[in-house]
Amino acid sequence: MFITKIKIHFKNKYLYWLSFLLPACIFASYFIYRNHEILTVDLGQQYIDFLAFYKNNLFSNPLNFIFTFSSGLGNSFIGTWAYYLTSPFNFLLLIFPKSQLPEAILLIISLKIGSIGLSGFYYFQKFFNGDNKIFALAASLAFSLSGFVVSYNLNLMWLDSLILLPLLLDAIDKLEDKRRHYFYLTMITFLLWLTNFYTGFMVLFFGLLYFINTLLNSSFSKKQIILQYVTKSFFGTSLAALILLPSFFEILNGKIHSDTTLSMGFQFPPYQTFYKLTIGAFNFTEMEKGLPNIFLTSIFTLLCILYFINQHFSIKEKLLSALLLTFLFFSFSFNPLILLWHLGQYPVWYPARFSFIFSFYAIYLGVQVLAHTQEFSPSSKIISLLLVISLSSFLFLNLHQKEFLNQTNIILTILFLLCSLLILLFFNYKWIPVIFFGIVGLEVSINLIASLDNISYQKNFDYTNFTKNISESTAYLHKYDSGLYRTEKTFTRSDDDPLSNDYYGISNFNSISDRSTINLIDYLGLENNDNSFTNNFATPLSDSILGIKYNIVPIKNRRKLPAEQQIVFTSAFYRPDLIRNKVVKSFKQVQIRKNSSALPLIFISPSHKKINFYTSMPSANQNTLFNSIVGKKINLFNSLYLTNPNKIENIKSTKNVNEYQKINKSRIATLSFKISSFQKGPYYLELPSNLDAESVSITVNGHHLNNQDLGISNKLLNIGYYSPNTPIKVTFKLNNEKTNLSGIRVLQFREHEFNQIIRQFNEKQPITQQTSPISLKLNYTARRDKILNSTIPYSKNWLILDNGKLLKTEKFAHTFLSARLSKGKHHLTLIYIPFAFLIGLIISIVSLIIIFILKPKKT
Repeated sequence: MFITKIKIHFKNKYLYWLSFLLPACIFASYFIYRNHEILTVDLGQQYIDFLAFYKNNLFSNPLNFIFTFSSGLGNSFIGTWAYYLTSPFNFLLLIFPKSQLPEAILLIISLKIGSIGLSGFYYFQKFFNGDNKIFALAASLAFSLSGFVVSYNLNLMWLDSLILLPLLLDAIDKLEDKRRHYFYLTMITFLLWLTNFYTGFMVLFFGLLYFINTLLNSSFSKKQIILQYVTKSFFGTSLAALILLPSFFEILNGKIHSDTTLSMGFQFPPYQTFYKLTIGAFNFTEMEKGLPNIFLTSIFTLLCILYFINQHFSIKEKLLSALLLTFLFFSFSFNPLILLWHLGQYPVWYPARFSFIFSFYAIYLGVQVLAHTQEFSPSSKIISLLLVISLSSFLFLNLHQKEFLNQTNIILTILFLLCSLLILLFFNYKWIPVIFFGIVGLEVSINLIASLDNISYQKNFDYTNFTKNISESTAYLHKYDSGLYRTEKTFTRSDDDPLSNDYYGISNFNSISDRSTINLIDYLGLENNDNSFTNNFATPLSDSILGIKYNIVPIKNRRKLPAEQQIVFTSAFYRPDLIRNKVVKSFKQVQIRKNSSALPLIFISPSHKKINFYTSMPSANQNTLFNSIVGKKINLFNSLYLTNPNKIENIKSTKNVNEYQKINKSRIATLSFKISSFQKGPYYLELPSNLDAESVSITVNGHHLNNQDLGISNKLLNIGYYSPNTPIKVTFKLNNEKTNLSGIRVLQFREHEFNQIIRQFNEKQPITQQTSPISLKLNYTARRDKILNSTIPYSKNWLILDNGKLLKTEKFAHTFLSARLSKGKHHLTLIYIPFAFLIGLIISIVSLIIIFILKPKKT
């Protein structure tokens, strides 16, 4: 009996199963063939760390999703959670060990792509009867493996919106049935906001356009339907207030930042969008600043255009559809529309992030044609022929205009255009539905292979080896020292390593980053850009200020291990200034060194002085901040200037001061400077941002310096730890025809004086205990008025209670949390309260209650 029921189920629902399994298996099989290696770009450098953090904390430390010191210097994690981690598919991570996290991600993405196919089929199948439902299966396959999915699948947090898109349109179509589908639109709206508010907004905006389109084409009572749509959309949105409200305030407070300049021009000529109808139209260049990914298969491209000459549809329907499709098309390139779709900001990498909507709507129009056509008219066939000829000619005329417009890709595209033409010419043939499906399946598979073969992927063991070794060292640290401190490394795999490896660090890579923190990091001369920063280019002074008590450094003999066991770095920095730090513990590939001069994260300063920072003056800014903290006036850096080079090869001076030019452009050009150390300690080369690795290569006493990613301000590069009267030879190799070496100087850090001051200062500091991820406590007795300072980023969500009474919080150094203390004993408690989240939660609960109260009673 049970087996019979299963047979009946599969007989009735086999197309649903196919709509899910086919795209999931096609996608997964590509990566299974590649040894499950799916990590690339942001997925391998950012998202995997968020997912590891999710796995490590969901049940053991859920308060870390409110606030965590593992994100930058300490950060609210609610916005990050809302943007990256709210997909229900992420629960699957919990059943995988950490060593198989890349495989778990591959499974999640495959299941999401399968679910896109399933929801697409559920929506499209209602337009067909009987055997013709195979057309709906083909349409769902075209959507689930469309250009957007193939190109941007690594942004797995966006894929949930593609699953919900067909369901949103289905919910709008069913608005007339008030009783039967009461929760439908409300829940889909809620899920779109919940799973990813960014792409969710795009889908909901399209839903509004689709609703207006449907409304203008309908004959039913518009007033009632409008009321239904507005009410259910409102309640769906208010249900998501617990996500939307804190995310909105984080955006408002400058935690998302990119270019927002409004201009009325186009980013590229709109006709270039048609390039992306080609098979294999994707590579790293397209990922960064390319054209919209609108690939939807050749047959659906033709069908979309044939919709507008099909006699079944009224002129009004075709006109409204044309307006909507045209609006979507020009939204790819017209700047005001780009800003509209992307929440008022131009995308940084991954352009046209709503292109899946265009593909879906074009496929939808093609489905309408298939659903109302028994055989194509002679005029439709002629137009199809002209379309194939025109598009083929267009592609050949633009051969090599883009890297992906190569002969192989264009020939493959034309072959599928010809196959599509044959299908339309012989559409009444009985096996056409099966052939139609087969052609679509073959084309999306070839496109997937041709596109993804242009992308390089990381080895999975690069991630697992790295996290295994670093997690081993941080786990030891937690047992060795249970206090509140920061840890950093002299090498990186990702800027979000602290999230994967369970430690409080400096580095952070997040689209939702605090602007004031990044500004401070830049003033101190540490590596940064618009949405990330690290501890690279650090000094003992910056390490001390930021409370970096431990550094993890690589061991040289790790190279003796087998290649598949070695830690692989994306970058490593030369830090001989750490040589005097005590070795706490050595492991196979890394060792932990203790920085005894690190400040606590919360400390007592003698006074509160206004601090002024200056651009491209890292040593001066570090000095100013340190003096403000300890209440001193001391310069901890001595300067030495590189004046006349003592050796020049293939170089001559120009008329400009400190500018040098190659004599023979084809030969190596170098110039060297010699100086002598005058005091024992670490030495640094201060470099202007224009002297990066593209401009010059730098060696000091034969050691090559890492001058990549200097950003837009001066950086301090550690060039050695020297005894007095040690010769220092600095050699510059010109990589460009001309290079200006103005602004370079050598700095000597006054280590002895610094150690004396910091030792005396730290002896008087209270010990801070972290009682939970969102609460700290400390005791202090002040003999006179003092300042409670910290290196915890300021937020209005931090409350400081002094003997149970609320203190007024202030900003220290334009960035950090601070408060004033009066004379006497202080029992201080710091609590992070996510006010916007709590208010949003209340709104969500109230909305849920109202929804059930207003639910129509059964008749």
